[in-house]
Amino acid sequence: MTIRILPFSAGAPVGDPVGQFAILEFEENLQGVSVSPPVAYLETFTGCMYLEKPDDVQRYDRVHDSLRRAAFDEAASRSLLRQIAKEFSA
Repeated sequence: MTIRILPFSAGAPVGDPVGQFAILEFEENLQGVSVSPPVAYLETFTGCMYLEKPDDVQRYDRVHDSLRRAAFDEAASRSLLRQIAKEFSA
C-alpha cells in the first residue's frame, strides 16, 4: 500500500469532485486467466455501488491515473506527513 497526497494546489485534476472509490482487481487462475473482471466500488451518501461494465471501470481507471499524476510522489508525501506530525506533536 502506498499513500500519496493530493495537494490543494492541484485543484480538481479531473474537473468535477470525485468521491471515494476503489478499483477491485482479482487474481488469475493457473491458466493465467483473471478469475473475475475488475470492478469499480463506490461509496455514496446512501450506500455502496459496484460498477461492472468495462466502460465504467475504464473511466475510473482514467480518473485514478489523473489523480496519481497530480499527487505528490511517495517520498514527498511521506516527507509532508512527517512534517505535519512534528508540528502536531510539539
